[in-house]
Amino acid sequence: KGFGGLIRIMVGFEPDGTIHNVAVLEHKETPGLGDKMERKKSNWSVQFEGKNPADFKLSVTKDGGDVEAITASTISSRAFCDAVARAYNAYMKGGKK
Repeated sequence: KGFGGLIRIMVGFEPDGTIHNVAVLEHKETPGLGDKMERKKSNWSVQFEGKNPADFKLSVTKDGGDVEAITASTISSRAFCDAVARAYNAYMKGGKK
């Protein structure tokens, strides 16, 4: 849950769990702030690509993680990290093909 409501994303993983790509499907975050998670608004989400959550902490640096938060949008950034972490956990628990 982000600042404006639920954030829905799609995460693609390599077989070893490395993040291949992340796409935002739906959100209601603040225009000009939290909406920077969208690729068409900024390249913020690129920092997840090529990272493996086994050794990349999916939380914002303010919380001791490895993700640089969107300026003035820590809640949105935390929610995005949480969504990626949930996708990773689901993938590693059996979603792998």
